[in-house]
Amino acid sequence: MGWLRSLSLLSVLFAGSVVTAQQQNWNSSGYQHHQQTATSKNSWQDSNSATLWERYSCKESNPVYDCVFCDVSITRNTSGAYFGEVEITHNSQKNLTFKNSVVRKLPETLLRSFGEVELLDLTAVQLEEIVPNAFTNGINIRELYLGFNDIRELPQGVFHNMSSLTKLALDQNSLQRLPRDIFSGTPNLTDLSFANNKLQLIDDNTFQNVNNLQHLLLNSNNLTHFDLSLIPSLIEGNVSSNLLTTLAIPVNLVVLDASHNRINTVTGSNNTKLQELFLQHNNLTNITWLHRYSELVVLDLSYNELERVTDHHFKNLCRLERLYLSNNRLVALNLNSSPIGTLKILDVRHNHLLHVERNKDQFSTLAQLYLDHNSIVTLKISPNHKLQNLTLSHNDWDCKNLEQLFQNVSESVINDSDQYCKENYQHRQSFCCKESDKPYLDRLIHHISLASVAEKLQRAEGRCSASDALSGVQNLTNFMTQHGGGVLLQSSPQRQAELNQLQFDVKQLKYQQSQREQHLQSMHTDVDNAMRRYRVTKVGLVRPSDNLRRLFEHLNSRRTFKEGETTNRLSEANRKKHEVTSFEKENKDLETLLAAKRVILFKIKNDTKGLTTRVKQLEAKKNNNAPARQITK
Repeated sequence: MGWLRSLSLLSVLFAGSVVTAQQQNWNSSGYQHHQQTATSKNSWQDSNSATLWERYSCKESNPVYDCVFCDVSITRNTSGAYFGEVEITHNSQKNLTFKNSVVRKLPETLLRSFGEVELLDLTAVQLEEIVPNAFTNGINIRELYLGFNDIRELPQGVFHNMSSLTKLALDQNSLQRLPRDIFSGTPNLTDLSFANNKLQLIDDNTFQNVNNLQHLLLNSNNLTHFDLSLIPSLIEGNVSSNLLTTLAIPVNLVVLDASHNRINTVTGSNNTKLQELFLQHNNLTNITWLHRYSELVVLDLSYNELERVTDHHFKNLCRLERLYLSNNRLVALNLNSSPIGTLKILDVRHNHLLHVERNKDQFSTLAQLYLDHNSIVTLKISPNHKLQNLTLSHNDWDCKNLEQLFQNVSESVINDSDQYCKENYQHRQSFCCKESDKPYLDRLIHHISLASVAEKLQRAEGRCSASDALSGVQNLTNFMTQHGGGVLLQSSPQRQAELNQLQFDVKQLKYQQSQREQHLQSMHTDVDNAMRRYRVTKVGLVRPSDNLRRLFEHLNSRRTFKEGETTNRLSEANRKKHEVTSFEKENKDLETLLAAKRVILFKIKNDTKGLTTRVKQLEAKKNNNAPARQITK
């Protein structure tokens, strides 16, 4: 689902050196976020007060940000801070971010100095408070990232002067409510994330002035009410892991994840653009509303309360390729009279299906069929089927039918098996089966026999005696007539108190169970996001723990590789260090030799100078001595 599945708990664990996955999806340029030192920190005194403020300036940049502030420290008690150079009143940088910083309170001085900012990234700076006028000068901001902080509330009108804002991320904060008309000044907003907060209710008028919103993340909150259909421009939405009971689908929505809620009603007008709909882990009991979404390609209805599914429900769905119905209460599946020609994957695992032979034509068009953990007795699949994956374990197979099935289906297609068989069952073709002339009649007789034995046992124990029941009713009637005059007796105060306590305990346990299920689903979502973030291939139809194990194996191998790379670089550095030491020693020896040579050269020069003087003296003496001069001629 692209941008819709980008934020996670594991992102927090690994977010020390990587930009959030949501921002990577929103920035189509594909640049990676490189951390660089960019801050010089000095003192600056406000001309209007005697308060000494810290000054933070940016002097370096990277391909994404032309201004990076480093080592900024602003607490909620900090009187103020100045950003930018003192001698420059107007800074022209347009992309700002912070690194290795703590900004617990966002002051208005940041945008007072940087009025041309178009991208402001305040992700994971431990932000707790935004002063009311912090974004007064943010009219040019297009992208604002405030995720992975601890913001508990937003000031009224905080975004009113941000008419250029298109992307806003407030995921992984502690927001419980949204101020009224919070988006009245952001008509161009297209991407919005409030995932992993504590929101309980979103008013129907919240988005009435936002006409271009296309991507919305509200997953992992506590929402009990939110009408999505009031945002007709929405293309992708995620409201999973909330407490919704009703789902209203907008007319232009393409992808919607509403899993892990309490949804029992789906409403909305006809939508011919919806392609992917995820409704697993809800309370749906019927799917008569499906005809309104004829362009569905992926439909996940697993973990609901469905009992019957027929081709009538899918009559208008002409593009459906993947249908997930596992872990429902299905007792009837009939897709044969009008098979879904485009269907490639059908998952009906963990249901109560008994007879599925009417789906022969539908099964033959599938590439993947999952039938395990049902009560299926016989199965027919045509020889010209297209199956590539088939699961059959934990059913009630008839042995003859199983042998006929394997004549049309190769064993390489089947990806599971039964390990242990019940009494009177045989292990054939890796599956448990039972031999009988009339399979369904045989099992019906056996079921009736078991019911009869159970009834006889109950009667023997006095639990189903008609005379005892009549006698008990008569005695109770007489007692009420004698003591209450026909008026219902009041229960004992002690028993009533115990009953109230038990009811309270049951509610508490259900609430705890719900919270744990939501937490578990949130962790599953975090695992999926982390796998996408680190590009680990997700294996389908396995437990999330298996995928998590794959993720940890990938991270361990990645860490091992990095450690090995670091060791190699350290060895190379040591080798270079030894070379430098050797060169320094050799250089020192050469310098010593050069010094000795210079001494010798100096001595030679002195000797040469003395000899030259001596020669001149002898020549002078010779010139003064006429006989010697005559001899030398």
